[in-house]
Amino acid sequence: MRPITVVAAALGAAALAYWFWPAEDGGSEAPRGRSPAAVTTYAVEERPFQDELSALGTLRAWESVDITASVSQIVTELAFTDGQSVEKGAVLARLKQDAEQASLRELQATLVDARREVQRLSNLARQNQVAQTELDSASTQVEIVSHQIEEVQARIADRTLVAPFAGVLGLREISEGALVTPGQRITTLDDLSQMRLDFNVPALRLGFLAAGQEIQARTPAFDTVFTGRLLAVDSRVDPVARAVTARAVIDNPGGLLRPGLLMEVVIRGPERSALMVPEESLQSRALQHFVWSVAGDDTVRTEIEIGARVPGWVEVLDGLNVGDEIVRDGVGKLGGQRAKVLVVEP
Repeated sequence: MRPITVVAAALGAAALAYWFWPAEDGGSEAPRGRSPAAVTTYAVEERPFQDELSALGTLRAWESVDITASVSQIVTELAFTDGQSVEKGAVLARLKQDAEQASLRELQATLVDARREVQRLSNLARQNQVAQTELDSASTQVEIVSHQIEEVQARIADRTLVAPFAGVLGLREISEGALVTPGQRITTLDDLSQMRLDFNVPALRLGFLAAGQEIQARTPAFDTVFTGRLLAVDSRVDPVARAVTARAVIDNPGGLLRPGLLMEVVIRGPERSALMVPEESLQSRALQHFVWSVAGDDTVRTEIEIGARVPGWVEVLDGLNVGDEIVRDGVGKLGGQRAKVLVVEP
């Protein structure tokens, strides 16, 4: 490139920088030669405002369990269908228990005979015809047989799978005649009358949370807003993510919600009055935020401190007062620290 071309390019860049670069001196005028920008204005006022916290959470059933066997045995009966609603204690499946049932009947007959022997010895003991030790030995035998019956009944219970609580069953994963092993899932059971909603909140917003707060939750699966309440906040903060897990409870009378759904959670604080400006009035540079204050046909770039945001609006903590007039539409046309404007009707 020729030296003359390089010099010309540098001069052109310098001229553009002078024209567009915001002046650092607060008293500098608008760039010369620029016609007034057409803008609309907004008179700053206090508006009703609620602090808002948004998060993403995952639904869990109020109670949830995998129905599994605790012993290795063959399935002899399945007493449920896919998706069936069951009550607490309903029999879901039976495993082979022929030997246990036979042992139970034998022990029950032995117990009847042992009790009859105790009754006979008791009558003789009252007549001093037998020693007390014989009666005591017979009574002990009754207790031993009773405990043996309890042991067999426990083995039968291990082979009879029942619903631990009322809920909705999932899909059946085995067939009758299959050999199941301990821990092998036969189906699932979920209590869907209420749902737990777990979501993570930044630790900095921990003071915003309180048990009993109302929450609103949405999911793309349904065009419905579900309401609930904050149940509890975890006692520990994740030291890596610097977040804390909160849990809400949501009623689910229609059974629409299912475990595993992703939910968008919104928690709102109490309503209060706050100084608000339209979002389009704001200019930001790194951590600094500005608006353009209007006085006649002049505007001055004013630094402000902002707080919370809601769609379309920004809370102002410092830098403006009620009644101040600021540029609403047209801030993109303004540069430097001051600018001439032409206020038009919106």
